[in-house]
Amino acid sequence: MEAINYRSIKWIIFTALFLTIPAMLFLGMAFMFMPAVFYVAGIGYVIPKLFRPGHANESFAGIVMLGIHVLVYAGIYYGVSVMVAKVITMIKNRVARLCTLGAFILSLGLMTQFRIYGSGGESPIKWVSLTEFLIEINKSYGAGTVLIVYGTAICLCVFLLFRKPKKQLS
Repeated sequence: MEAINYRSIKWIIFTALFLTIPAMLFLGMAFMFMPAVFYVAGIGYVIPKLFRPGHANESFAGIVMLGIHVLVYAGIYYGVSVMVAKVITMIKNRVARLCTLGAFILSLGLMTQFRIYGSGGESPIKWVSLTEFLIEINKSYGAGTVLIVYGTAICLCVFLLFRKPKKQLS
């Protein structure tokens, strides 16, 4: 049986980073530190407002700001995932490779329990763990919000993981 390949490792790490690492959102005086997956969800939340009379300008500006943040963080996460995947792929032993990947993912999961997520406008930032943050999101936006955001993101990343790679032209 073949060891897990570079491509799979890369997309697993990218997904883990996208769902766990706090990314800073800067909107004037408002600072927020949350997983970048919520910026993508924010774009989806704002798009319908584009078509409501009187909301088009602010909605478009919101989409542009969130889109810039998504592109920047996706690029950073992709670069990190490429570098870490190359290092992990250098490990020849299949079990050691899987254990290293598992330890990396576990460390990201444990990191989410630290108080490194938060938001604040003119008031001081309230720092919380990811669990507390997700509970607050569910209270503010509805019971299924976190499930929809994370479920959709995981499905998209699973698609990237299992799609057939393009054939190399040589």
